[in-house]
Amino acid sequence: MYRVLIVKITSIDRSVINEVTNHLSQLGFHVDVLSQIEHINISYFDWQRSQYDAEKILEYVSSKFDKFPYDAIIAIGDIDAYARGLNFVFGLSTKKFGTVFLVRLKNDFYKKKCNFELFIERVKKEVTHELGHTLGLGHCSNPTCVMRFSNSIVEVDNKSAFFCEECRVKLNINNKS
Repeated sequence: MYRVLIVKITSIDRSVINEVTNHLSQLGFHVDVLSQIEHINISYFDWQRSQYDAEKILEYVSSKFDKFPYDAIIAIGDIDAYARGLNFVFGLSTKKFGTVFLVRLKNDFYKKKCNFELFIERVKKEVTHELGHTLGLGHCSNPTCVMRFSNSIVEVDNKSAFFCEECRVKLNINNKS
């Protein structure tokens, strides 16, 4: 069983963390949540873009938690972020370390009516997606697999929150999708 640590890099509603933890547990992961917020440095914020640099955050998380005894560490923040060459990212990952950024997963970002259930589904999908990357999975061509690349919120909504059979086999897990 893979051991996963969730690290909050901003204040996040406890119900969001609980939903993510329950989802990952149902997929067969052992999940712990770091109790305190791991505040990120304001120098990671690009004032011209009004976004955080996802690569700097990922580098910080990687160095700060490198010695922690987990298979994967996912940092979650209620911020907007970008990576070089991209207007934004929902998340970014390397082997063992991942990040998920919540701002663009909310309907109000798109000037639509707030929908908490939809937001929770999106967060579960993106956390699971980045977790897959931390454990060595690449993007999947299966249109419903959580590992499908998402370049827009519509693409996030169109995939499921679960690994397809092929990805489950690669991870050696059994989940109920």
